[in-house]
Amino acid sequence: MIARLYSAMLNLGMLFVLLVQTQAALADTPWRALSPKQQELLAPLQDDWDSMSDVQQERWLKVGRKYESEPADKQAIMRERVESWAGLSPKEKAAARENYKALQEKRQGERNSSWNSYQSLDPQKRDEFKAKHGKPGRD
Repeated sequence: MIARLYSAMLNLGMLFVLLVQTQAALADTPWRALSPKQQELLAPLQDDWDSMSDVQQERWLKVGRKYESEPADKQAIMRERVESWAGLSPKEKAAARENYKALQEKRQGERNSSWNSYQSLDPQKRDEFKAKHGKPGRD
């Protein structure tokens, strides 16, 4: 009986340590470490900040760093977008991520198709294309 109690307490203790470590890993950057401008932009996410993974936080911090150097009109647009994102349900966020991923894959496919079409042109046609579009080729 005492051995079972001891084992259960040991397991609970290990579980507690694991939970504390997991929470610490999730909350890599504390909210108070953000600059005032970053806090301004990311305010709609403040309640969820400590439960975000460090990868999620770093993505938002990247947006926050960009925000600091943008003109006021672009900052306003960025604040609206963060607010809209924060208002989405988890299901809506997942759908938005899937849509974004699909769009990126489609764009990559279009770029590959365009590049393959360009590569199939004879050298004279490539030179004409470069002259018309003012872009150097990647031959």
